[in-house]
Amino acid sequence: MDQKLWTKEFIIISLVNFLLTMMYFLLMVTMSNYAVETYGAKVSTAGLVASIFVLGCLVGRLALGKLVERFGLLQVLIFGLLGIVLVSLGYFLAYSVATLLLIRILHGFTVGVVSTTASTICVRIVPAARKGEGISYFSLSHVLSSAIGPFVGMMLNHLNNGFQWMFALNIVTVLICMFIIKLAGLQVPNMEKAAVDGKPKIWNISNYIDKQAIPISLLIMMFGFCFSSVTSYLMLYGKETGLIKAASYFFLIHSLCILCSRPFTGKIMDARGTNIVVYPCMLLFATGMFIYSQSTADWMILIAAACMGLGFGNINSAAQLIAVKNADPDRLGLATATYFIFMDLGFGLGPYLLGHIIEGIGFRMLYTMASCIGLICIPIYYKIYGNKEIIPILEDK
Repeated sequence: MDQKLWTKEFIIISLVNFLLTMMYFLLMVTMSNYAVETYGAKVSTAGLVASIFVLGCLVGRLALGKLVERFGLLQVLIFGLLGIVLVSLGYFLAYSVATLLLIRILHGFTVGVVSTTASTICVRIVPAARKGEGISYFSLSHVLSSAIGPFVGMMLNHLNNGFQWMFALNIVTVLICMFIIKLAGLQVPNMEKAAVDGKPKIWNISNYIDKQAIPISLLIMMFGFCFSSVTSYLMLYGKETGLIKAASYFFLIHSLCILCSRPFTGKIMDARGTNIVVYPCMLLFATGMFIYSQSTADWMILIAAACMGLGFGNINSAAQLIAVKNADPDRLGLATATYFIFMDLGFGLGPYLLGHIIEGIGFRMLYTMASCIGLICIPIYYKIYGNKEIIPILEDK
């Protein structure tokens, strides 16, 4: 009855996801600073340079369903990686903010296709009885990269031509992913095709979005919107408060807390449902955001990082589990894509819109507002999903 989780395919796809996400975070936390230093951009424009990448991801995720249907998961993965390499060469040729924005959105598109394909492969190969545990472990690759990426980015930022080193590292990392896949001979199960009556409706929204995944995806969009204010403006906030040293360790602490909790929360969700994890984690996220908003000392930044790590990190994996667990087998890819599309909307719109708010009310007031949004999400979660899971959990007792 014990189904194997740590297969060759699971390890490879987790490693590829780790390397890609590491570069995503490395560039995400440094691009706003790059735009300010290199092009003299305003805060809101710098936020757009960071966030337009995520909007590109969104378009890539929307296109995934049709691409997989035509070429298959493995082919989309390989050609998507090749696309990242070609687009990333453009960073060395960017001569204005407009050019940089174009490169960022194209880079985002290719990463959106590849990362969603990797997540879909994970959902396909993980045994049904261990989906919560499998998704949690797979997400750990995301967590590790979110610690290492920003840390490496901030280290490279202090070097001569630091940003050029970042762009070069991005290309080398993707080439390593392609080499690993080819060397290991990755085998991917084919997607099941749904039976269709008559001609397919090309522009039908259900071809791109799984409606069952929408409610929980909207919720994660709100959390992504709030958390994007941290990922995009971490360096600028650190400089303004004089806590730049602590800020450079933010994602390290954030990720360590997720790493320590995920092995337990994944098993708990499989055995007891998601409510027992989600409610305290929402409270932790809101608390962490409030402490972050009031930070006047290094230890406050680090406490906030721990709270947000335990909070958002586990909400993320729980919400992804909810999004895919009721999906039909032939729509697992769409359910996964739907989840990430809405999360991308939050992360993509957040930095640009919040950049304008920061220019008006400042960082501290913005993060206080984000804390309040985190609290508002608790009753919303109860309404859309939490109240439906109370009875099964009590029956288990």
